[in-house]
Amino acid sequence: MGRRCKGGGESPLSSSDRSLDADVAIVGAGVAGLAAAKQLQASGVSFILLEAAHRIGGRAYTEQLGNGVPFDLGAHWIHSDKINPFVDIARRHGARLEDEPDHYTAGAYFEDDHWLPDASAKEFGEYFAAQFDELERAAEDDDKRSVMDVIENDSRWAPYFYLFFGQDYTCDVDMVSASDAAAYIASGIDLAVGSGFGTLVSEWGGTVPVTLNSAVLDVDWSGPQVRVSTNKGVLRVGKVILTVSTGVLATRQIRFTPELPDWKITAIQSLPMGSSTRVALTFDEPFLDELPDDFTIRVDNDQPLHFRNRPCGYPGVEIATGGRLAEWMEKSGEKATIDFVVGRLRHVLGKDTRVTLQRKIVSAWTNDAWTKGSYSFAIPGGHKQRARLAETVDERLVFAGEATSVNYYATVHGAYFSGRDAALQVMQ
Repeated sequence: MGRRCKGGGESPLSSSDRSLDADVAIVGAGVAGLAAAKQLQASGVSFILLEAAHRIGGRAYTEQLGNGVPFDLGAHWIHSDKINPFVDIARRHGARLEDEPDHYTAGAYFEDDHWLPDASAKEFGEYFAAQFDELERAAEDDDKRSVMDVIENDSRWAPYFYLFFGQDYTCDVDMVSASDAAAYIASGIDLAVGSGFGTLVSEWGGTVPVTLNSAVLDVDWSGPQVRVSTNKGVLRVGKVILTVSTGVLATRQIRFTPELPDWKITAIQSLPMGSSTRVALTFDEPFLDELPDDFTIRVDNDQPLHFRNRPCGYPGVEIATGGRLAEWMEKSGEKATIDFVVGRLRHVLGKDTRVTLQRKIVSAWTNDAWTKGSYSFAIPGGHKQRARLAETVDERLVFAGEATSVNYYATVHGAYFSGRDAALQVMQ
């Protein structure tokens, strides 16, 4: 079933047992799975890469908003350009990169019926930075407190911090470990992939042989070989690299025979998938030209909403939000989500302004059968479980993906490093 790939030279894992279909089965053709496959391919290790969906890329996926306007439903930013391998990958593939010289706190703020003074951005930026200083200090104590337990919640800027934190972490401040939030390491600036990060990943991974529409149903590691049962048949391999999300693992869409050990299940349950909703809208009217490039709207003490206006020079606006608001958007559906976003815009434009929606895209990762969410977060007390999730089982079941990254979780480069390292591990 599908193609077996073997790179140049003799496989260092090959043995006298010729009954194996491949040395390694890789489950999931997102960035982690593709990075693992490329590493094995370069090292001459035979593998079969299985993907349940009809495409590669996982949570890196670009759609067209129309008129050649790309929109990333998932990954969009090349974070930490100083260490991110996708900077060079993007340049090799001719992707269009846009730097963001200002932090998103530097945008304009609209509350109820007026724009706040320009100095508000600096004031919020200082509050924002101070909260992460507090998180770093708290991380030295213990891993049982949430972000909400640590930050200054009485500030007038707290609701805005909640917004941007949820946008970055896919969860609300009371849901996540303060230690985990502090553990993320940034290096350099973030770059937006103007031509689409999903498109870039698809081009980069296009040279890897993948068996699509192949859902793994059971991984039987009870015998000397690992038997991987899919909807297309059974494979016999020496080792398995599992790159599927913790959402898929937690719902046990993949059975394990015997069951995974309790410590591994605890790690999976400690790193649930958060919710992130991304929305792109274009309009017939030119009113967006009169609005700032980045602005945030808050109405009636409700949760604020942040807008990127004409991102990367394209017409339209986009919003990204996370946590419970994103969950509400997915459960309520596309129409309710768009009505909510347009309703916020009307507070700036005026209720009598004509607003004619032209094109729209709304993401829905929580309901995606092959992801069950956007990306992982650690519950209070769960930060150390990232390292546990990355540990092998029986030296044959190897785990990778952004959730296994201690310092680069929730990022494409975190997934890349984890997949590469998993491939190196199976070759030991």
